[in-house]
Amino acid sequence: MKAILEFNLPDDQIEFEYATNGSKWASLVWDLDQHLRNTTKHTPDDFPQDKYDALIELREYLHNELREQGLILR
Repeated sequence: MKAILEFNLPDDQIEFEYATNGSKWASLVWDLDQHLRNTTKHTPDDFPQDKYDALIELREYLHNELREQGLILR
């Protein structure tokens, strides 16, 4: 099966960039998720609780938004 995307450049430049940079966006979101995970998993004992809670909340928000959009991190 083939899929061909066509863009009318330069009018569709933004849409073209979104389509061709999708893997970069996915990689960035993956890296952010892993950074949040590692930061909360390996926090020092003196790490402020409010900052820890904010990081947990941010990661949960990210996961909820991905789920609502039907996106999967791989």
